[in-house]
Amino acid sequence: MTVIRAIAPGKAVLLGEYAVLAGAPGLSMAVDRHARVEMEPCRADECSMAAPQLGIEPISFVIDASGRIEWDVSNPGWSRLTRTADLFSYLYRLASKRFGHTRPMTIRIDTTELFETGPRGSTKLGLGSSSAVAVAMDAALRQFAGGSLQSGLSMSSLNRLLQPYRRGQDGRGSGIDLATSLCGGIIRYQVVDDQASVTRVSLPESLTLAFVWTGQSASTIELLEGFERWRQDDPDSARKLLDSMNTVCQLAHGAIERGDAEALIEQFHDYGQLMGKMGGLTGLNIVSPAHARIAEQCERLGLAYKPCGAGSGDIGMVATTDPGQISELSDWSTSQDMPLLALTTDLHGVRVDTRATR
Repeated sequence: MTVIRAIAPGKAVLLGEYAVLAGAPGLSMAVDRHARVEMEPCRADECSMAAPQLGIEPISFVIDASGRIEWDVSNPGWSRLTRTADLFSYLYRLASKRFGHTRPMTIRIDTTELFETGPRGSTKLGLGSSSAVAVAMDAALRQFAGGSLQSGLSMSSLNRLLQPYRRGQDGRGSGIDLATSLCGGIIRYQVVDDQASVTRVSLPESLTLAFVWTGQSASTIELLEGFERWRQDDPDSARKLLDSMNTVCQLAHGAIERGDAEALIEQFHDYGQLMGKMGGLTGLNIVSPAHARIAEQCERLGLAYKPCGAGSGDIGMVATTDPGQISELSDWSTSQDMPLLALTTDLHGVRVDTRATR
């Protein structure tokens, strides 16, 4: 019996939060924490999906003769699996059209590495767990259905996943986290006229990045909703600020092309300031008290700091050319129960392997 295993990295958005939705070139890094999806053949009456690390025990489903999936919605864990189950149903329909109906299967999802486990249970770190699951699930399913092994960026995969991804965020998501999980490494990501472009880039060798966990998770969907309301209610202010953000992004990419770490660090700092300004204009808690405390300490140490992703909680990024400064910050952040996360770049993106179990 052959088991299909897919692994996809999480992400840390380095630059371009919010502005990437208005066409600015974002910057994102695939991190060495992963979502894993395993698919194994089974009997027709044994199909199920489980995510044990999130407390979701197997929820059964049936694939009818037309390829439609019927889920056991009476299962107590159904409400926590609804979005993932809907995504799988969508991807299964596409795979069936391309490869024909697959064998029955069990599906196991493991996102342990993308969560922080504490006394109160698991808390997401803001590393794009949902997108990493989507990327891994799509790759595993297409291999299970008879496709070729997939590794790294595929624009067809990105376009296939963008529709359910945006639907899950009420049409607001840019897709930068999907592209990062697919591609791996560090990418420049831009959407122009609804078309995404992805380019691998290399950061200056003298640049050191570190990531701080604020100790609380954030709701990206709620923040994006507030952002869109602001763009509609105050278009002039929104356009002016987003133009400033776009300028910083362009300058940052210019610094990357020149290999100028100091100039890039300056743009990281300036973008963090603009995110704080956006929080004031929108009434959103983008630079939360935790982010503000970290930023203040970084200022004392001569480090650049900005929230990663939509802000409010999750993680923040520190940038410097002096690794010794990171050690000083680490001592302080640990004492504040906001530890540094050991994150490095995953250069590979999504990958799939097949293994015989017996």
